[in-house]
Amino acid sequence: MIGLAQTQSFEMMKVFLSPSGRTTVRCPFCEKHHCREVPMYLYNKPVRAKCKCGKSFPVLFDSREHRRTEVQLKGEYWDTFGEKDLMTVTTLSASGAGFKAACSTPDVSVGETIQVSFWLNSAYKTLITTKAIVKRIDRNRLGVEFVGLDEHQRKCLGFYLMP
Repeated sequence: MIGLAQTQSFEMMKVFLSPSGRTTVRCPFCEKHHCREVPMYLYNKPVRAKCKCGKSFPVLFDSREHRRTEVQLKGEYWDTFGEKDLMTVTTLSASGAGFKAACSTPDVSVGETIQVSFWLNSAYKTLITTKAIVKRIDRNRLGVEFVGLDEHQRKCLGFYLMP
Protein backbone atom coordinates (compact mmCIF):
# COMPACT_ATOMS: atom_id res chain seq x y z
CA MET A 1 0.00 0.00 0.00
CA ILE A 2 1.19 3.49 -0.73
CA GLY A 3 1.96 5.56 2.36
CA LEU A 4 1.25 9.30 2.40
CA ALA A 5 3.01 12.29 3.94
CA GLN A 6 2.40 15.98 3.26
CA THR A 7 5.03 17.75 1.14
CA GLN A 8 5.70 21.00 -0.72
CA SER A 9 6.64 19.64 -4.16
CA PHE A 10 5.69 21.49 -7.35
CA GLU A 11 6.29 18.79 -9.98
CA MET A 12 3.65 16.25 -9.19
CA MET A 13 1.33 13.62 -10.54
CA LYS A 14 -2.32 14.68 -10.47
CA VAL A 15 -4.82 11.89 -9.82
CA PHE A 16 -8.57 12.26 -9.79
CA LEU A 17 -10.78 10.93 -7.02
CA SER A 18 -14.05 9.07 -7.49
CA PRO A 19 -17.11 10.54 -5.75
CA SER A 20 -16.46 8.05 -2.91
CA GLY A 21 -12.88 9.32 -2.48
CA ARG A 22 -11.14 6.30 -4.04
CA THR A 23 -8.37 6.48 -6.61
CA THR A 24 -5.70 4.42 -8.31
CA VAL A 25 -2.12 5.67 -8.24
CA ARG A 26 0.53 4.24 -10.56
CA CYS A 27 4.10 4.32 -9.27
CA PRO A 28 6.21 6.05 -11.96
CA PHE A 29 9.22 3.90 -11.00
CA CYS A 30 7.93 0.31 -10.82
CA GLU A 31 4.61 0.97 -12.67
CA LYS A 32 2.55 -0.92 -10.08
CA HIS A 33 -0.99 0.33 -9.50
CA HIS A 34 -2.23 0.98 -5.98
CA CYS A 35 -5.94 1.48 -5.20
CA ARG A 36 -6.85 3.26 -2.00
CA GLU A 37 -9.36 5.49 -0.29
CA VAL A 38 -7.97 8.98 0.29
CA PRO A 39 -8.86 10.81 3.53
CA MET A 40 -10.73 14.06 2.91
CA TYR A 41 -8.06 16.17 4.65
CA LEU A 42 -5.64 15.26 1.81
CA TYR A 43 -7.95 16.42 -1.00
CA ASN A 44 -6.33 19.07 -3.22
CA LYS A 45 -3.10 19.12 -1.17
CA PRO A 46 0.35 18.07 -2.35
CA VAL A 47 1.51 14.84 -0.70
CA ARG A 48 4.44 12.49 -1.11
CA ALA A 49 3.40 8.91 -1.86
CA LYS A 50 5.75 6.05 -1.03
CA CYS A 51 5.46 2.81 -2.98
CA LYS A 52 6.30 -0.69 -1.72
CA CYS A 53 9.26 -0.57 -4.14
CA GLY A 54 10.83 2.01 -1.79
CA LYS A 55 10.56 5.02 -4.10
CA SER A 56 8.50 8.11 -3.28
CA PHE A 57 6.93 10.65 -5.60
CA PRO A 58 4.71 13.76 -5.35
CA VAL A 59 0.95 13.39 -5.87
CA LEU A 60 -2.03 15.76 -5.83
CA PHE A 61 -5.45 14.19 -5.20
CA ASP A 62 -7.89 16.28 -7.26
CA SER A 63 -11.44 16.13 -5.91
CA ARG A 64 -13.08 18.19 -8.64
CA GLU A 65 -16.23 16.68 -10.06
CA HIS A 66 -15.05 17.36 -13.61
CA ARG A 67 -11.56 17.28 -15.03
CA ARG A 68 -10.12 20.70 -15.94
CA THR A 69 -8.34 21.12 -19.28
CA GLU A 70 -5.97 23.94 -20.22
CA VAL A 71 -7.12 25.73 -23.39
CA GLN A 72 -6.73 29.03 -25.24
CA LEU A 73 -10.20 29.97 -26.54
CA LYS A 74 -11.23 33.49 -27.51
CA GLY A 75 -14.59 34.75 -26.39
CA GLU A 76 -16.52 37.48 -24.66
CA TYR A 77 -18.63 37.96 -21.56
CA TRP A 78 -21.34 40.35 -20.45
CA ASP A 79 -21.54 41.63 -16.87
CA THR A 80 -24.81 42.12 -14.99
CA PHE A 81 -25.19 45.60 -16.53
CA GLY A 82 -24.92 44.21 -20.07
CA GLU A 83 -21.41 45.60 -20.64
CA LYS A 84 -19.38 43.39 -22.97
CA ASP A 85 -15.66 42.58 -22.61
CA LEU A 86 -13.32 40.25 -24.45
CA MET A 87 -11.84 37.22 -22.70
CA THR A 88 -9.56 34.25 -23.24
CA VAL A 89 -10.74 30.98 -21.70
CA THR A 90 -7.65 29.36 -20.15
CA THR A 91 -9.19 26.36 -18.35
CA LEU A 92 -12.34 24.48 -19.24
CA SER A 93 -14.36 21.68 -17.65
CA ALA A 94 -17.83 20.25 -18.20
CA SER A 95 -19.17 22.45 -15.40
CA GLY A 96 -17.23 25.71 -15.70
CA ALA A 97 -14.28 27.71 -16.96
CA GLY A 98 -11.44 29.94 -15.94
CA PHE A 99 -10.79 32.96 -18.11
CA LYS A 100 -8.68 36.07 -18.37
CA ALA A 101 -10.67 39.24 -19.03
CA ALA A 102 -9.21 41.80 -21.44
CA CYS A 103 -10.15 44.52 -18.94
CA SER A 104 -7.67 44.76 -16.06
CA THR A 105 -10.45 45.30 -13.48
CA PRO A 106 -13.67 43.53 -14.53
CA ASP A 107 -16.85 45.07 -13.10
CA VAL A 108 -18.20 41.84 -11.59
CA SER A 109 -18.44 40.31 -8.11
CA VAL A 110 -18.33 36.77 -6.77
CA GLY A 111 -21.85 35.34 -6.84
CA GLU A 112 -23.04 37.42 -9.81
CA THR A 113 -24.53 35.76 -12.87
CA ILE A 114 -22.89 36.78 -16.15
CA GLN A 115 -23.15 35.53 -19.71
CA VAL A 116 -20.15 33.97 -21.45
CA SER A 117 -19.66 33.10 -25.10
CA PHE A 118 -16.71 31.31 -26.73
CA TRP A 119 -15.91 29.06 -29.67
CA LEU A 120 -14.55 25.55 -29.22
CA ASN A 121 -11.58 25.07 -31.53
CA SER A 122 -12.79 21.63 -32.64
CA ALA A 123 -13.61 20.51 -36.18
CA TYR A 124 -17.20 21.74 -35.73
CA LYS A 125 -16.27 25.18 -34.25
CA THR A 126 -19.16 24.99 -31.77
CA LEU A 127 -20.29 28.24 -30.16
CA ILE A 128 -20.94 27.93 -26.43
CA THR A 129 -23.11 30.73 -25.02
CA THR A 130 -24.43 30.33 -21.49
CA LYS A 131 -25.08 31.98 -18.17
CA ALA A 132 -22.42 31.44 -15.51
CA ILE A 133 -22.01 32.24 -11.82
CA VAL A 134 -18.77 33.97 -10.86
CA LYS A 135 -17.04 31.76 -8.27
CA ARG A 136 -13.57 33.33 -8.09
CA ILE A 137 -11.90 36.62 -9.04
CA ASP A 138 -8.16 37.28 -8.98
CA ARG A 139 -7.52 40.66 -10.65
CA ASN A 140 -8.60 40.02 -14.28
CA ARG A 141 -8.81 36.22 -13.92
CA LEU A 142 -12.25 34.81 -13.23
CA GLY A 143 -13.55 31.34 -12.44
CA VAL A 144 -17.16 30.62 -13.36
CA GLU A 145 -19.64 27.77 -13.03
CA PHE A 146 -21.94 27.19 -16.02
CA VAL A 147 -25.64 27.31 -15.14
CA GLY A 148 -27.41 27.54 -18.48
CA LEU A 149 -25.93 24.93 -20.81
CA ASP A 150 -28.46 23.22 -23.05
CA GLU A 151 -28.19 19.49 -23.86
CA HIS A 152 -26.43 20.11 -27.19
CA GLN A 153 -23.80 22.33 -25.56
CA ARG A 154 -23.26 19.75 -22.78
CA LYS A 155 -22.64 17.04 -25.36
CA CYS A 156 -20.31 19.25 -27.40
CA LEU A 157 -18.31 20.19 -24.29
CA GLY A 158 -18.15 16.56 -23.18
CA PHE A 159 -16.89 15.45 -26.58
CA TYR A 160 -14.40 18.33 -26.76
CA LEU A 161 -13.01 17.55 -23.30
CA MET A 162 -12.58 13.81 -23.86
CA PRO A 163 -8.96 12.77 -23.12
